[in-house]
Amino acid sequence: MRTDSSKMEPLLAAFAERTRTSDGLAAERLPMPFADALPVDIDEQATGSGQPLDLHDTLQARRSSLQYGDAPVRTDLILRWVREALSRDAGDWALDDDLGPLEAFVFALRSEGRPAGVYRVTAHEASFIAPASAIGDPELLGIQREFADAAGIVTVCANLDAADSWAGAHGFRLCAVRASMSLYDFHLRCQSNGLVGTIFGGFIGAAVRNLIQSDGVTRHPLLAATYAHPLP
Repeated sequence: MRTDSSKMEPLLAAFAERTRTSDGLAAERLPMPFADALPVDIDEQATGSGQPLDLHDTLQARRSSLQYGDAPVRTDLILRWVREALSRDAGDWALDDDLGPLEAFVFALRSEGRPAGVYRVTAHEASFIAPASAIGDPELLGIQREFADAAGIVTVCANLDAADSWAGAHGFRLCAVRASMSLYDFHLRCQSNGLVGTIFGGFIGAAVRNLIQSDGVTRHPLLAATYAHPLP
């Protein structure tokens, strides 16, 4: 079937649009810091159970799951995989100076080896920013309450202010692509090591606004994933 190229041109032009809508002062507006954050030295020797699957076997075996075992998951392992995914993003795209770096937040609901609570992770470091008591009822974090049954949730955030200042809507599209790639990097690593989970759109913004200092502009959650041990 032939496609009339003239009908596609407006759509393609929209994807190429790089008109900035901001005031260009994004560099002067930084995401809110976490004054009480406690640095975390991630255990680099943390390993999953058994022999990890290679990429081919992981993709063949991968299933999205909303049924989770009750056992806690070793948080050092999750922090390491998230940091490695963000590090690969920073190296592969080399856009941190233009778009700002991605950052992730790990909501460790059932944690082994470290306190349950909220952890912030970047390509270079990790920190503990809030205890489990600050989360409240995990079922209120998102629309689909079954996500709260997981051992934990990871959400990836981007600086939309910097993205718009750099390339308008195209900057947002790149942030969304980078966040998706990083989160799937983490998700597939979980799957290859025998954990289960699913990708979902993310939290209700108001539910995590104070927890992760998300103003929806300089720090905005784009995508999330659950993780847990499978049902016995």
